[in-house]
Amino acid sequence: MFVQIKSFLQEHWKFCLSISLCIVFFAICLIIYMRTSEKSIEQPKTMKYEDTANTDKASHALHVDSGNARNITREIQYIHDGKTSPDVTYYVTAPTIEKTAEQTAEQIKAEDAILPPVAIEKTDRTVVTADQKKQKVDVYKINLRKDHRIKAGILQTDGKTYGGIGYQAGRWEGTVYTRDGRSIQAASVMYTVKQW
Repeated sequence: MFVQIKSFLQEHWKFCLSISLCIVFFAICLIIYMRTSEKSIEQPKTMKYEDTANTDKASHALHVDSGNARNITREIQYIHDGKTSPDVTYYVTAPTIEKTAEQTAEQIKAEDAILPPVAIEKTDRTVVTADQKKQKVDVYKINLRKDHRIKAGILQTDGKTYGGIGYQAGRWEGTVYTRDGRSIQAASVMYTVKQW
């Protein structure tokens, strides 16, 4: 079989080379696109104060699924209700509250040292909003729930060592173990009962 593959590659090397170059070019373009879109999502987003408590508008503006949007708006509503206090408070002078929000977003984007370190730390999403009633600007730093995980590890039992690979979706996790890399010798499924 190896000889057949080798002879095919020798006879059709130009075709194989052109396919390989196309795949490499496609992979490079995909990586560039993903990095560019990821950077634009991570940039601070200025939202209207009332939109920060609306799940649909938050989902659209922050490019998150409805589950994450519900969690985000619930936590922001706790802040609006005064149940959660801010980590940092500071004062600036500006002509309007909207200009202050825009200026703050630009300062976060530029990682301006004038801002408190909490405001410029890297998170999955950053929301800047102007509260007209209280004449203040809120900055929400958001780390999203990561629902999908790929895991790797080892298991040792009865003096034998097995390599394992697993996948977790939400609270469910499945793992398979192998010694020889060809067949599965063991498997497990687990459910997370409590998270904190």
